[in-house]
Amino acid sequence: MTFRNKLSIRANLTLLAAVCLTPAMIGAAGLLAYHYQRQRAQLVSDTVNDVHALKSSLNTELAAAQNTLEVLATSPSLKNQDFSAFHAQAALALGYSAINNIALIAPGGQQMVNTAIPFGQPLPKTGVAAMADRIFATRQPEVSGLISGALLKQPVVSVAVPVRSGQSVTYVLSGVVLPTNFQKVISNANLPSDRIVVIFDKGGMVAGRSHEPERFLSKSVAPGLAERLKLVNDGVFEVVSLEGIPVLSIFSRSQTTGWGAAIGIPTEVLTADLRRSMWYLAIAAVLLLGLGFGMAWLMGGRISNAIHKLIQPALELSQGKAVSVSGMGFKEAVALGKAIEQSSEVLATTSNALKTSESRLRSILQSATDAIITVDDQQQVVLFNASACNMFGCTAEEALGRPITDFIPQRFHQQHFAYLEENRAPAEGPEVFGVTGASTGLRSSGGEFPLEISYSNVLAPDGVFHTFIVRDITKRLQSLKALEQSNLDLQQFAYVASHDLKTPLRSISGFVQILERNYADKLDEKALSLIQRTAQAASRLEQLTENMLSFARLSSDPQPLEPVNTFEVVQEVIHLLDAVIQSTGATVTTGDLPTVVADRSQLVQLFLNLVGNGLKYCKGHAPLVHVSAEMKGNEWIFSIVDNGIGIEEKHHQKIFEIFKRLHSQSEYPGTGIGLAMCRRIVERHGGKISVQSTFGHGSTFIVSLPTKLGALL
Repeated sequence: MTFRNKLSIRANLTLLAAVCLTPAMIGAAGLLAYHYQRQRAQLVSDTVNDVHALKSSLNTELAAAQNTLEVLATSPSLKNQDFSAFHAQAALALGYSAINNIALIAPGGQQMVNTAIPFGQPLPKTGVAAMADRIFATRQPEVSGLISGALLKQPVVSVAVPVRSGQSVTYVLSGVVLPTNFQKVISNANLPSDRIVVIFDKGGMVAGRSHEPERFLSKSVAPGLAERLKLVNDGVFEVVSLEGIPVLSIFSRSQTTGWGAAIGIPTEVLTADLRRSMWYLAIAAVLLLGLGFGMAWLMGGRISNAIHKLIQPALELSQGKAVSVSGMGFKEAVALGKAIEQSSEVLATTSNALKTSESRLRSILQSATDAIITVDDQQQVVLFNASACNMFGCTAEEALGRPITDFIPQRFHQQHFAYLEENRAPAEGPEVFGVTGASTGLRSSGGEFPLEISYSNVLAPDGVFHTFIVRDITKRLQSLKALEQSNLDLQQFAYVASHDLKTPLRSISGFVQILERNYADKLDEKALSLIQRTAQAASRLEQLTENMLSFARLSSDPQPLEPVNTFEVVQEVIHLLDAVIQSTGATVTTGDLPTVVADRSQLVQLFLNLVGNGLKYCKGHAPLVHVSAEMKGNEWIFSIVDNGIGIEEKHHQKIFEIFKRLHSQSEYPGTGIGLAMCRRIVERHGGKISVQSTFGHGSTFIVSLPTKLGALL
């Protein structure tokens, strides 16, 4: 048995070594691959920079030739048609540029000067007649592709610029650049010798090359690169070079001249380090696995011996005997032996710790400011803290063992039992926490008081225990009642003030009208303007007073709720707004609308404000307003959609505040009470109102009314 146990441990440790080392090898391979990818990415990034630098040098070479020609194009000798002097100037300029020879071309293609031929000898027509014609037409410089030089009998590049006289082009000045200049550009780049560097013209022909330039000069670039150049100006892709070597090609072409450069990195160069590292990794994996298996076999024996030495002390611990462990083979076994020795000491002190914990818990419960009461499943009090004693006017000894209903008025007993049953923990669950409600408590003296209860229950082995955390809210309710009375007083004041202001305002309006009617011919324009402005202010103040009176009536004069057909309400609103609808050419439509239990007059006021706003706040086109409703859950959702000026999102809450207006009286008249009144009406019916709008694209006002008020269809 002992041998079999040792063998099993060793086998498991050997498997563990394999399991542990395998992810390490996989991770090493992953890191190696990641390192390779980073190296590759860095190499590609560096090569991209090299390609752009090479392209920049190429552009500089061509630009230098173009600059030389443009300077010569301003020569006074050309203006004076002193071609002999110009021939000498052009020949002198050749020593300071990469241009091999310079030709002056007249319209029709006839060469007037060519530095490759002594001045005065007959000159043939130019070999770049098509390019010259384009320059005469466009008046813009141009760089040709690789062409065959008529005089030099070799591939050359022609750089040509216009010679202007005022707004016209009189000649074309052409310079020849030899491919040897591009070879110098490649040589000056100092790139590694294994890179295949190519400079190509706008037609994709090889104009310079680091490998076998004579062999491939004037030939098309590799087929894969030629296809890519038809699609994009820059790229990185794998291709086979003209020599048949697989390479990673990085290329870039100038958008100005159409010339570009490409650098090919042989695939063999890219993967050489990876292959070498993979061999090293494979050798290291074999060595590590062998070493790991050997160490696992040796350690397995030591662990097995230590386990056998711990069996007897463990048996003695189960019998409550003093335990002593020694002679362990490794640190962990020694620690386990000491843990077994300490366990007997811990078991002896466990009961004392439990008693201390219980004492601390009782101290916390007794010092809590809220009353805490726990009852068993028979509803008898098993815990009654000090705050509970103060709240209910009895001692803990008097409360313990009594039914909880002794602290609840008789009329609430049935409600209490129903509450416990509703929130009772399920048979398989441990507890229901944080259920909060309001109720009424009964003091030992017989007095009742309002309270707030947080309730939880715990399913213990010996039954269910219910805990109530109770707070006396008498003062809170008194403060709330005082606040409600204050609000009622303010509403009454607003109602009375608005009502009493109407009579003097009407008198002011009447006096102003009499003054204007009887004395208009005796007053100057300034006095008449003041009278009109006074009349307008009095009218607006009277409208504001009327709206404030309506707003105050919402709370001070509520009507009983009754079934109301909202379709009929909206039709009545449309009738009331008929004059506005006719004058603006508006269209108001409705969907299927329900019957709800509400205050009919307030619903008329609600839809009158919302539909009226849709008609008023519209500019540049005929207003469209649509009213619809749908049921979602326990609510009716009404939507009032218009095609008006819209509302910025930052104002979506502000518009429902009283006297908050977004526009001046000259833009859109109003008092700033309408939407505040809408919110008061909706809230009185237990609902909510909001707006969804994008500035300049209309608005949708959404009104929700709970169906518990009676959606009666």
